[in-house]
Amino acid sequence: MKIKIQVLVTALLLCSGMAMSQPPRGPLVISPQVQADKTVTFRYLAPAAKEVKLSAQFEKAPLAMSKDAQGVWSVTVGPIKPDIYPYSFQVDGVTVMDPANVAFFPNERFKASLVDVPGDSPLIHAMRDVPHGSTTYEYYPSLEGTTGSLVVYTPPGYDQNPTKKYPVFYLISGTTDTEETYFKVGRTNLILDNLIAEGKAKPMIIVMPYGNIAARVAEQKGGSKPADPMVGTVMMR
Repeated sequence: MKIKIQVLVTALLLCSGMAMSQPPRGPLVISPQVQADKTVTFRYLAPAAKEVKLSAQFEKAPLAMSKDAQGVWSVTVGPIKPDIYPYSFQVDGVTVMDPANVAFFPNERFKASLVDVPGDSPLIHAMRDVPHGSTTYEYYPSLEGTTGSLVVYTPPGYDQNPTKKYPVFYLISGTTDTEETYFKVGRTNLILDNLIAEGKAKPMIIVMPYGNIAARVAEQKGGSKPADPMVGTVMMR
């Protein structure tokens, strides 16, 4: 019994020592914070930074942010027209994403965070109380010996009738966007859910491939990245 007590005491002392050795955490940062009046507050923790600016699609130029006593930089903008917008921070001249925000813009050349300013009534890309389809990631072997990737949307009820056939809409992004862009930024799945529920679109499958195949092949084979494609393509089958 004494051995068990000694082991327990030792474990507790080790745990407390590990907790005491951890560096102190900074203040909790909430960003972005969208208010009911459509103004938005952006925050970034950088106590040692000399200058932090907000760069956002809804602004013509980067906006200077102010620092509080805890080292949190902030700025409030708006009201902003309801929509989804990319933004980033410029910290002493270096562009970074918002570490307090899990929503981001998938792209080969840049990684911006996303802010969703909701409308007074739900926008077409908003999550609504309607039947929802499924979005999955699919992978396939390519002719070049690499692994290709797709994001696939299937409509509500797709799995209930395996023999039913659906039209397939191929949605391919151009320039430097990835296969995730139409899903994570364009909210393709929610738009189709809402349009189908309103009777404005037929149930369909949407296939979103990676548009810059040459870049993916070069990445997986260790080659140099080719020039970016300049246009996007939409195909129906």
